Amino acid sequence: MFQNEWDSVMSETCELKKHLDTVRQQLSHTLYQHDAACRVIARLMKQRDEARTQVQQLQQSLAQARAGGMQSAPEQEAGFTPDILGRMQEKSKQLAKGRKGRQHPGLTTKEKLANMSCTSSHPIHQSTAPGINCVSAHVSRDDRIATGGMDANVMLFNVAKQEKAATLKGHSKPVCSVQLHPTRNVVVSGSQDSTSRVWVSSVDGQWDASHKCSYVSRTHKAAVNGVCIHPVDDYFATVSSDKSWALHDMNRGATLLHVQEGIPAGINAVQFHPDGLILGCGSQDKIAQIWDLKAQVIAAQLTGHEDEITALSFSENGYYLATASKDCSVKLWDLRKPINFQTITLDGKLPVNTVTFDKSGQYLALATDKVEVCHFEGKTSVGSTCTLTDHQSSVMGLAWMPNAGKLVSVGMDRMVKIYEPK
Repeated sequence: MFQNEWDSVMSETCELKKHLDTVRQQLSHTLYQHDAACRVIARLMKQRDEARTQVQQLQQSLAQARAGGMQSAPEQEAGFTPDILGRMQEKSKQLAKGRKGRQHPGLTTKEKLANMSCTSSHPIHQSTAPGINCVSAHVSRDDRIATGGMDANVMLFNVAKQEKAATLKGHSKPVCSVQLHPTRNVVVSGSQDSTSRVWVSSVDGQWDASHKCSYVSRTHKAAVNGVCIHPVDDYFATVSSDKSWALHDMNRGATLLHVQEGIPAGINAVQFHPDGLILGCGSQDKIAQIWDLKAQVIAAQLTGHEDEITALSFSENGYYLATASKDCSVKLWDLRKPINFQTITLDGKLPVNTVTFDKSGQYLALATDKVEVCHFEGKTSVGSTCTLTDHQSSVMGLAWMPNAGKLVSVGMDRMVKIYEPK
């Protein structure tokens, strides 16, 4: 009996060993197949990512080709015709006549501005490329602003609802300058990708609808640092680090004028005089140039800054110009002389990144890593009203809302801040 039990156990052990060997062989084969499958999956995922990248590049190229349309060849100047100049001169006469003795009912008082404070903050641009470079507020609506960021996007923001209204994608590098059209649902932007773009709302009468790019200008060969819409409303100017400025027709989608002669350095900022026949440019060689549009010549050069000019702003009455510089100062100029009648310094350590007059010309805002609000105490004297220190980094853009009822600031901390008087 014991012998039979022993033989049975041995036989069972032998079968178990055979089964174990078979299982080991199957496991080895399965592991080999698993490794092979992992290698195949890795190769397929790499091919998928490469294909996605190619598709994205093709989509961007197609979008640029559609938006550029007629810009595929080197852009040709359409010409600054006498008819265009005549329209500008007629507009200038109308504006100059209406400006004399103009009142500003409802303008926020100096006492209220002295108590201005931040009422809301909004990080509306992408965190992967933090920073907002510029902001524009609508001249007559207090609920509309546009911003341009380091993420290469233009954002439309509804101040009343405190939410993003639309995202305008098309630039391939950071947006340097942006401006809302005063009478149409149109936005103009300039970027480090050497282009300027005109964006038009896809739905008539809805400023917060999605926008399509109706015109891409590739006139410049370097970063487009500034854009400004002419008072006639059909034209806009651009300035660039390529030592030139240009005038464009946004309706026709064409460059009217490209001025390169007599400009020794790149240009950082641009603004039309309120009458529209003079163009102010702030250059990288520390000089503010005043251009006569009719003759396309420099009418005046304002010298005195010790570093490149970062921003400039004309007062509404057309008499004064404010220029901000990396030399940590803002200079105020009387254009009738022309002379520098006052220099403002905050702390003398940080560059002044932006400066802007409000629509009335009574208030002036400037910024380094903080915002300083000033007011005209007399015809040629500006005093401080309040200082706002809410940003955590450099403040890059400022914009006044109608009647100085609100002030908007943007900075490298990715924040849009809204200030209101108490």
